[in-house]
Amino acid sequence: MASSGWRSALARFWLVMAGGLLLMGLWQLGSIEQARQRVSTQQAHRLSMLTHFQMEVAHCERLVVALGASQARSVQVGGLNPRALRHQLQHHAAEAARLFSMLHAALEPMLQESDVPQSLRWAFVRVEAEWLQLHASLQEYFARTDGQINLETLHAFLLPHQDSLYSATESLHDSLTRWHQAEWSALRRQQGLALALSLMASALLLGWVWHLVVRPARLMRRWLRQLSGGDQPVTPTVLTDGIELGEQTLRQLQGSDWEPLMRTLLAQRQRLREVERFMRDLAMGRTPEPLSANQPSDPLARSSFWLIRRVEEWRRAQHEREAV
Repeated sequence: MASSGWRSALARFWLVMAGGLLLMGLWQLGSIEQARQRVSTQQAHRLSMLTHFQMEVAHCERLVVALGASQARSVQVGGLNPRALRHQLQHHAAEAARLFSMLHAALEPMLQESDVPQSLRWAFVRVEAEWLQLHASLQEYFARTDGQINLETLHAFLLPHQDSLYSATESLHDSLTRWHQAEWSALRRQQGLALALSLMASALLLGWVWHLVVRPARLMRRWLRQLSGGDQPVTPTVLTDGIELGEQTLRQLQGSDWEPLMRTLLAQRQRLREVERFMRDLAMGRTPEPLSANQPSDPLARSSFWLIRRVEEWRRAQHEREAV
């Protein structure tokens, strides 16, 4: 009994542990997939804002150069409208400022994390410094009432300054790409660990099913098939081997949930053999002993007792008729 309880407790612990590991692995896989989708969305959003910001700055540069050229009399005669160019420049400058504010709001929480590399922080600081300098020059130009482009604004868009802003944005773009690639690599490693955990839990569950369900069923089926004899006739050797195999199967199933069923089948098999001997003795004219009662109200034992009495009464009546 103690061994049976110990094995049953071990089987339950095995099942609970395997099920818990499988649920944990599946939950981690779901969480990692959500994280992958979130990282992909964030990457697309941040890089899209940075690209649009670069495009708006390029529009501002083109319009500033056009405004500088429009101050020449020959260009004005050609049909270039400084007022329309100024209006377009205001629009693109405002859009660039809005995009930079959105980019700053999107990157600020990430930059506060401790595991963010310094190269990414420095790249963002460079973009912020270059943009603030450029934005200040544009605001100074918009504050003028004469509408003439000033040298300070033109100098802000000279090639060295533009190279600095463009190189800063490109550096930020590269740093963001490397950071997201590192996040993807970490998620892939976590996904591999979660998948390995799920596979290990599945193997444990399959082992539990094999050891506690499939294997006992196969053992009992082998014993029952040997008892049936298949296509071969039932001989004493088959019956003896069936008894030995049944005892061997019972030992292999000892302590499992299948042991009571195997004991019941063995008892029923033994009972069937007793009934078989009882009926064979009656058929050969012998008077067998009544079947032993397995329980107080065993109907088979009671029926065998009354059957023997009826057979004896019939035999006495038969002898009396023969004597007359």
